[in-house]
Amino acid sequence: MAHERQASGTNPPGLGGKRQDLRKELRGTDVLEGIMAGFMITIAIAVFLGGIMVGVLAVVAVAVRREDRRRTLPGDAPDRLSLNTRRLNGLVRQGVDTEFIRPTRELVH
Repeated sequence: MAHERQASGTNPPGLGGKRQDLRKELRGTDVLEGIMAGFMITIAIAVFLGGIMVGVLAVVAVAVRREDRRRTLPGDAPDRLSLNTRRLNGLVRQGVDTEFIRPTRELVH
């Protein structure tokens, strides 16, 4: 063949005296199955982590909505979920007395 590479007389170390054509070895279905298995594992991990993120966002959204309906934002957090949601959103009250915060019904004339 015109395009076939000629052996140079010395084989690279580690081939055991035989010249191996890697292109012919990497064409089997075993290699493709290995590549597909790695791809499927990567996709499964991505879907799992995405599900965790969607779950966290849903729980935070429910907690924010519940606290907004109860109008408990000026006071202390009523439960652990509300407290952790406040921390996650960066709403940490330090040194604020609730007696100085007017209730919502007094803001509307």
